[in-house]
Amino acid sequence: MDVSENLYAPQRAEGVSATEAQRPFYTVSRTKFLTLFLLTFGSYQLYWAYKNWQQFKQASGKEMWPIARALFAIFFTHALYREANARIKQNGTTYDWRPGELATLYVVIAIISNVLDSLVRKNIGFPTIDLISLALLPLHGWVTWQGQRGLNKAAGDPLGESNARLTPINYVFIVLGVLLWALMVFSFTLPPE
Repeated sequence: MDVSENLYAPQRAEGVSATEAQRPFYTVSRTKFLTLFLLTFGSYQLYWAYKNWQQFKQASGKEMWPIARALFAIFFTHALYREANARIKQNGTTYDWRPGELATLYVVIAIISNVLDSLVRKNIGFPTIDLISLALLPLHGWVTWQGQRGLNKAAGDPLGESNARLTPINYVFIVLGVLLWALMVFSFTLPPE
């Protein structure tokens, strides 16, 4: 061990670059974010929330459970955006992104989306509820992306250029998403029972 290493610094996870480990929040480009969000029917937001809290935990050294904060993102998104806004101010920069309003909008859309998805699973209101749920997906993605822009700014990578390339696992989820989208479109063409 090098004597210059900080013994009290949070340990980096295996396979995490030094630059990524030093960033207080997860950064991602707009194209990659929206592609993964839309093609995974919004499931990407679980990974997104987890990575943001994991990065924050590593950078701050605060004790928390990133997985729990990701699973219950509606309760923790305001705190995440507040931390990012505090970091922006701490860096001596400004960014007009209205974190409180964006977090509230994220929570409201997430709750509406969950209610609609619950109705879809119970086959209530087919196909109208399904179509409303699908129409809400781009709005949900766009609102979440607006929050990500603030997180990117707080992490010192406003455009998310350090995470713009798709990885092999991203392509796996893209292929699965395209297949799921195709299956869903096909199901709408079938005659009602």
